Amino acid sequence: MARQSEITSTQKLLRVIRKRRFEGPAVSDSNDLPLKKGIRFKLPTPHLTTLQKLSTVGIDIGHDYLRTVRITEKGHGNHQILDRRRLAIPPDTPADGSEFAAFLKSALGSVCGSPKQSRLWALMPSDKVDLHHITIPKVANKLIGNIVYWTVKKESPFNEKEMILDFEVQGEVIVEGVTKLAVLAYTAPRQEIEDLKNLFSRIGWPLTGITIAPFSLQNLFRTQWIPVFDLTIASLYIDNDSSRIDIYAGGNLVMTRGIKAGLKSMIDALIEGINERETTADAQPLTSEQGRDIIRRLGSDESTLRETEVGFGLGKETIFQMIEPAMERLVRQVERTFEHFHPAKPDNRIERIFISDAMSISPSIVDYIAAQLGMASAVLDPLVDEESTTCPDVDDLHLVSERIAFGQALGLALSDNERTPNLILTYKDKEREASIKRINRVVFAGFIAAVMICAAAFAYQGYVIGNKKAALAGIRSQLDQLGPSVDRNQILALVAKLKQKNELSKVYAERYMGLILISELASLTPSHIRLTDLKISLGQPTAGDAGKKEAPKAQAVELTLEGLILGERAMFETSLAAFTLALEASPLFKQVTVQKNGVEPYVKGETLHFTLSLKVEEQAHG
Repeated sequence: MARQSEITSTQKLLRVIRKRRFEGPAVSDSNDLPLKKGIRFKLPTPHLTTLQKLSTVGIDIGHDYLRTVRITEKGHGNHQILDRRRLAIPPDTPADGSEFAAFLKSALGSVCGSPKQSRLWALMPSDKVDLHHITIPKVANKLIGNIVYWTVKKESPFNEKEMILDFEVQGEVIVEGVTKLAVLAYTAPRQEIEDLKNLFSRIGWPLTGITIAPFSLQNLFRTQWIPVFDLTIASLYIDNDSSRIDIYAGGNLVMTRGIKAGLKSMIDALIEGINERETTADAQPLTSEQGRDIIRRLGSDESTLRETEVGFGLGKETIFQMIEPAMERLVRQVERTFEHFHPAKPDNRIERIFISDAMSISPSIVDYIAAQLGMASAVLDPLVDEESTTCPDVDDLHLVSERIAFGQALGLALSDNERTPNLILTYKDKEREASIKRINRVVFAGFIAAVMICAAAFAYQGYVIGNKKAALAGIRSQLDQLGPSVDRNQILALVAKLKQKNELSKVYAERYMGLILISELASLTPSHIRLTDLKISLGQPTAGDAGKKEAPKAQAVELTLEGLILGERAMFETSLAAFTLALEASPLFKQVTVQKNGVEPYVKGETLHFTLSLKVEEQAHG
């Protein structure tokens, strides 16, 4: 395995410019031990104080190991690694079997403690996801989803029942002088996402997110864990059967391409070269596993093979010469990718390339690729400055290959729905969540308004009650000043006196009724009207209540007036109407009607002769 002393000069420069990570408590425990034989699913538990924090856990399920990194956010964009683990997956354990599910449940329990305190992110294979870099017109946010859907549908038709579609707006770009939106859209198989979700749901550890390796690596750049700032950089991952080249500009994934050349090509070239060198008839041919082990030693201190091993006596230079043609083919593919990228993004010059592989990366391979491409290169070692925590399962502080292997899990642990594409939270889910949040805000605002109205009503009622209490206190004070309260007999005596006065008033009213009526008529009759006759008619008396003392009898009084209106003939009708209204307005009279009227000769002119009928208000005569 490669040690820290074997880091390339470019990586040393990278270490100098990187920001020093904040100090954090060591979370490894002396009791933390690797998985023991015979106790398959009993895994050591980290220190309990670290389990009480809300954390994000990146889960990388490999061929032989389960790697996890647990991170908590300390504010201002800073993150702290709480712990990282490498747990051996039991051999011959299929990922869809119950035995693997039991292992995964036990592993997560030992690493995370409680599902409520953990946000879990996992990977799905990158080759299952199709990425589309498109540009669309600059439109309102609510229209972007529909435009992206039809653009991708036209470019690469897909079945919505089998595939999910999601996208990320990466910013504005100028295309032929027009401002547009750069969008990274991607489709993924719905069933594989559901299978991965169900695996974790069945064991009681639901996933927060699922993403792919290029997006996991993107997290390292967007969070400035690897401080590339606004540079355009490339990442080359050399896998067993293939490789992947990713290009990032300003922290955004702008291109990714799969290359059909990987470690297997180098191993095949090595096997062919060594087998040609073996001249003895009884020599055993080199196997793929042995070839892998020889290439692995290029990046370790184990410079020689044992005498009994195939390839004994070969130096690193000889081995490197054997695999150089395969590496050259790989480099040519990378160059073609860059040649395709530069015309599409002429303003983005690739400044640096990070290299990693599925096993120990050799500095000589890194230097060779850098020399061929003519640019700075470095091993993708995101934990090179991380000394606050150690892995209790392997000495990754001194083993570069082990630190590199934690890169995917670390990128996953830096995931967040705001910066990481999430295959289980698509744009449609986000729109639904936003709609629910808007409704909740409206409901909450309505609730607050109702509370404020109720509070204002309560305060007003309290104010009114206070005023009424003060008024009541004043009335009681006045009552106290009036002396002792009267009793029922006193009230009855007062009522009797009032009745007596009332009866006396009625008697006087009946006695002087005629005088009152004549006086009222005299006051209401204008000077140009002459009354010639007045008749007062008393109606039938109203009978008193049977069985009681005979009460004074109320009589209905009716008056008949005859008179003449003098003056100009044109004013006769007006004067009669005014006189009638004056009588109606009097409190003594009601139901004033004109029985007849007519113009007659009078002296040297004319006069209007009229007859009025009116009734007297009952209150006027008792």
